[in-house]
Amino acid sequence: MNMYTRCPHCDTHFRVTRQQLQASSGQVRCGRCQRVFDAFTSLSSQLPSAPPPSLSETPAAVTEPARDAELEVPLSRLNIPGLDLPQHENVAAGAPAEERRVEPEVLTLPDDLFGIPAVGASRGRRWPWAMASLVLLVGLAGQGLFFFASDLAAAVPELRPPLTGVCGYIGCTVPLPRFPDQLFIEASDLQVLNAARPSEVLLTATIRNRAAVAQQLPLLELTLTDALNQASARKVFYAADYLDKSQDADRGIAPSQEIPVRMYLDTGDLRPAGYRLYLFFG
Repeated sequence: MNMYTRCPHCDTHFRVTRQQLQASSGQVRCGRCQRVFDAFTSLSSQLPSAPPPSLSETPAAVTEPARDAELEVPLSRLNIPGLDLPQHENVAAGAPAEERRVEPEVLTLPDDLFGIPAVGASRGRRWPWAMASLVLLVGLAGQGLFFFASDLAAAVPELRPPLTGVCGYIGCTVPLPRFPDQLFIEASDLQVLNAARPSEVLLTATIRNRAAVAQQLPLLELTLTDALNQASARKVFYAADYLDKSQDADRGIAPSQEIPVRMYLDTGDLRPAGYRLYLFFG
């Protein structure tokens, strides 16, 4: 079903359909002045008609000689028997008794001119979506930082200080990276210091970081073996257990740095014939 609307900027009428307006929420670009307007404002199901011509456009009445006032008596006031006068409306002299209806020009718009939002409406409708998108982006960045801050800091070590500062606000941490294949025990030894007290032993070792970045300090696993090389005891030591008291375990081990390990242990009733020492990350 055809409907009619009018551009408020240039007063041009257009033929539209409800399907077109519903699909575009009423936003239409005028095919004549190219300005956007809301077609629902002037929507009508009736074909618009052109306004009747003004008096200035009506042909001028023919001037007749003036008559005496006594002769200016309308025929309708005369009571003449047998004379039937047609009933006419009181119109101006010289004006036509009946004017012909003039149809205005009505244009049909192509479909590609529908769905163009007005500038004010566009701004009013876009800002909630922009705010929602911004909130989602911030949330996504926070999640990425929470779960991948350590990997990012490992890939770009210069970002570790600012990442650590940001994580202080959102509750995440930036742990040092772990590259176990780049950590090595360069040397180790387990010896009895006093033959009179064979249960008291000294474990020494050197841990070296061959990675290009700082790493977390690993855990050390010490296994005591008997004469048949069977495990008789096993214990895991954290960094705070084997580091010197002057060292901070949270700083890890720097690139190419060597960390000395020195621990006094009491084996009790065990008389170990050997040992095995491993490093790993828990």
